[in-house]
Amino acid sequence: MERGLAPTKDSAATAVVGAGVVGGAIAHLLAKAGQRVVILEGDSVGSGSSGHGHGVVSLIGKDFRPGPHFELGCIGAEIYPNYVAELIEDSGLDPMYHRLPSLALAIIDEEERIFREQFELHKDRLELRWIDGDECRMLEPRITEDARGAVLYEHGQVDGYRLSLATARAVEQLGGRLEMRKLVGLMSEGDRVVGVQHAGGQIACQTVVLAMGAWVREAEAWIGWPIPVRPLHGEVLNVRLPGPRVRAFILTARHGPILQRKDGILLVGSLGGVTMSGMDVDAKHVFDPHDTSPPVFDLAAHEENGKFMIERALRVMPALEEADLVAHLAGVRPLSADRMPIIGPVPSMRGVIIATGHGTKGIHLAPITGRMVAEMILNGRDLAGVPTDAFSPSRFQPAVGIGA
Repeated sequence: MERGLAPTKDSAATAVVGAGVVGGAIAHLLAKAGQRVVILEGDSVGSGSSGHGHGVVSLIGKDFRPGPHFELGCIGAEIYPNYVAELIEDSGLDPMYHRLPSLALAIIDEEERIFREQFELHKDRLELRWIDGDECRMLEPRITEDARGAVLYEHGQVDGYRLSLATARAVEQLGGRLEMRKLVGLMSEGDRVVGVQHAGGQIACQTVVLAMGAWVREAEAWIGWPIPVRPLHGEVLNVRLPGPRVRAFILTARHGPILQRKDGILLVGSLGGVTMSGMDVDAKHVFDPHDTSPPVFDLAAHEENGKFMIERALRVMPALEEADLVAHLAGVRPLSADRMPIIGPVPSMRGVIIATGHGTKGIHLAPITGRMVAEMILNGRDLAGVPTDAFSPSRFQPAVGIGA
């Protein structure tokens, strides 16, 4: 940690570190409120999990823990259409958000158990209907004859990469700026941050938002506080399927999703979903929050994984045999120790806010995270109606030696 700030003319009110969907949404809303905002990005816009995520804005499944996490997902889904409309107006770019009927589809016993439990759990909160296999095929005739049934539920989907581009463009249109610079440290006076140091110099600022995704642990030494986030490897196939567009989003627990994007591309398969990954989603922690072993960043698209995803997807929709592969994408998502996002001020350094750890739901939760952090910075308070305390960095206390 550098002490004090060398003389510099470069300044901003807030520096947001990370130009993915979360950092972009935060910076967009701050710039819209009139703040002088700079986004720092050491790679490229949307280069992390934002660029390979499925972009599903859905509440059925085990991605959300019961309680505050699920509530945050509900609020996030509710505000999504309005946020996208606002973003299009501010950026001039369409992130390809659209809504379709969705099938949380079961073709094996385990999937039927999972989705019937989800139906019973959420039927009083969400507009859900359980339908049988024949009704599934009436909605989308190419679904396998093995379909046992599904939770029918309408929701949205968006392209995470285009969403990232749109937020960065909006920031610039609103008077902020994007600096393709890698953060190398923070500047402080006493216990308060006063600026950031990047590979090419320094920027004075009153607030720093660490929205660095799976790479956020680089900042632990700067702030003297643990950020228990590990990279969760994920892959997805982009394909073109001849014939009419698929008429529903299809989600499964063990066979990956089949998601019709607004531009006609199908997103097929998954390795990084909470059920596909094999982690114990009901455990208090999916890894030891005090584990300081080096994280593994597997950013490669593996041929054997592509074959696995195709094999699983063909069980759901045999017609995919005729699809043409457009791209095989891979990356890592920021998974926190308890699977919930880490959002809020760092107890160890005034002026530093963390916004990461969203796991598989970063694209879903980006707009609501943006509103939460903007409210903290602009008005010094929590966003009304949001269970902010549940996501505070203070829930993870330092082990002996952290920040010493």
